Amino acid sequence: MERQLKVLTEQLLDYNQKILAISRQAHERKREPDFFAEVKPFADQVKQLLDEWKQIAISWVKKAQPKHIHEIQIETVGENIEKISVEAFYPSVSERRIKQFCRSVEYTLSLVLERLEQELCNGQ
Repeated sequence: MERQLKVLTEQLLDYNQKILAISRQAHERKREPDFFAEVKPFADQVKQLLDEWKQIAISWVKKAQPKHIHEIQIETVGENIEKISVEAFYPSVSERRIKQFCRSVEYTLSLVLERLEQELCNGQ
């Protein structure tokens, strides 16, 4: 479970970086995206990975009880990344808002990775 969670967490971190890039591009091109051609396919990919990650992450939090990581944080990451995976495409959404959400998501995902590394190094 821990190794799979690590892989999924790293993939979410990659998506988080892509969301930042998408937001930058949206502000540069200053036009509304085609929802069904651009936004929905990306958001669906993120959601599929996110659903799998959340299920495993919540089980891991309940079992391992990692320091400073709680179930509510996992839920919040899920809500935030799901929200910004759509909002990033729209130039009307503040780039600052996207950056703030991305930082928050990155912090929690990095903390999950850190705790997983500790577990894996301790041979649990």
